[in-house]
Amino acid sequence: MPPRVDDERQYRRLFREFLRQSYINGLHPFLYRSPVRHAKTLWLALLTAIVIYTHIVIVDLTQEYLIQPTEIHLAPDLVHVANSPFPAVGVCTANKISRRLLQDYALKLYRHQGNSTLQAVALDVDDMADRLLVLAQFYLNPLETDRWNASELERLHRLLSSYYNNGAYSVRDILRQLSPDCGELVIRGIVFGLPVNTSQMFLKRPTSSNVCCIFNYRRASYSQIADQRAEDDAEMKAVPKVVFESNSILNSVQFVLQDTPAEDFTNTLRTNNAFQLTIFPQEDYATIQSTTLGEILVDHNTIVEIPIQPMFFSSSEEVRGVPPQKRRCYYPEEGSRLLNQSYYSLDECLLVCRIKSMMDHCGCVSPPMVGSSMDLAYCMLPDLPCLLRWKSIWYGHSEFSYLQNKEEEVAQRHCEHCLPTCNGVSLSITTNVAPLRRTYNSTGYFTGLLKGLTNERPLAIIKLFFKLRFAQATKSQLVSTWVVLLNRFGGILSLMYGFSIVSYIEILYYLTGKWFVYICRSLKESKPKKRSRIYSLYWQELMPKGMKIISQTRT
Repeated sequence: MPPRVDDERQYRRLFREFLRQSYINGLHPFLYRSPVRHAKTLWLALLTAIVIYTHIVIVDLTQEYLIQPTEIHLAPDLVHVANSPFPAVGVCTANKISRRLLQDYALKLYRHQGNSTLQAVALDVDDMADRLLVLAQFYLNPLETDRWNASELERLHRLLSSYYNNGAYSVRDILRQLSPDCGELVIRGIVFGLPVNTSQMFLKRPTSSNVCCIFNYRRASYSQIADQRAEDDAEMKAVPKVVFESNSILNSVQFVLQDTPAEDFTNTLRTNNAFQLTIFPQEDYATIQSTTLGEILVDHNTIVEIPIQPMFFSSSEEVRGVPPQKRRCYYPEEGSRLLNQSYYSLDECLLVCRIKSMMDHCGCVSPPMVGSSMDLAYCMLPDLPCLLRWKSIWYGHSEFSYLQNKEEEVAQRHCEHCLPTCNGVSLSITTNVAPLRRTYNSTGYFTGLLKGLTNERPLAIIKLFFKLRFAQATKSQLVSTWVVLLNRFGGILSLMYGFSIVSYIEILYYLTGKWFVYICRSLKESKPKKRSRIYSLYWQELMPKGMKIISQTRT
């Protein structure tokens, strides 16, 4: 039996065979002797570092492809800004409730209290007005705290129900009734060089933070009362649409704001009395939830220039094959199915998400938060404590330890499913602020948009215009396909050490096939052979003479 080959020598032979036959660059130096000490060790360390680095790059590219397989390309052609709709502009005052209107409303309720058999709510008209200020808490300001307990809210609720003929009263419409009128807030205006009647151009609409006067609004009414909705929609249709004419600051959209008198102010939650501007798309609900770039505070006695720069964006049809969570946008029909309504935007989705969270927590929605859905339960005064608890959880406060964990999870839900639209127009807004020169006599200003006005009440001028005549366009295309990803892998591996996909197969073959054959042969050769005597059928008569003698001596 021939002697068995040593295992270690066999391992070395197979490893040398792999180094000799492999097409991977950098392996052949391990076959040769080097006069430099530790040369092979240093070369192995360098080669290992290169292999690890390249595979880290490959893993990063794969993760980027799985997260975002699309790429955004800037279109080489510029688009005229006339293709962009002019945004809606909401103007709000810090005075959420007019003291004069509140006193008139409190007087009516106090007289009704005296003529009814209900338990008395207020001692006098001033006490009634102070109790009605609780309606402003439906705006759910994070800094506001409880004003009255549950029993007092219940008595005021019964009084309001009785005042409206034992029917469901609309908190939104009451707040709208008690807020200053648009003619008092926006007193003058010029739209592309032509004077306009601001009381007709601005629509008085409740929002999630205040009742605002909104210019260029194209959203259907969301009043709880059917007659009021019809009246609001007719009022909106009567407002002429704003069509782009010029991007010059001298021929822009300009308004003069005048704040309410100091004696007409009620309790506000802001540290200043600045005007609040909200700039948003025409069809959106009048609030900004996805970004704060559309909300601007305008101080008294200032001139604020607001250059608006649109950017057009679109997505190719190939992008539709990518799931929305990877391409990070919705096409119009996808957004409509998601919200179960005809209009979709990121702010609209965030609004619906907040409404659903409110419904899960309290079973109703704060009336100013309701956009256009009419099939939701509206919260009344007895529901206000629950709304305040929801507000505290939604805005991240954790001092309400008595709440159940399940309720916290419901109210703190994140709206990850809300994504931007794949096609549309985004607006970039900047501001330039300058002080407004005050008049030195009672005659007021002599020329311009402020002619005849005085500084008895704080003023401010707003100028809105398109910044440039042309805007950039972007297009999202499906560029990072698996073929492009494979090309990147091949380029990186070939650049580093001449590696290819065949090299992976080669390594797998030497680690599996070669060793499998070697192990099978080793097991076969390790089995002991049975010794058996062999009988010859001849007497070696044909063998040469010398060989026959040797054979006889061996036997």
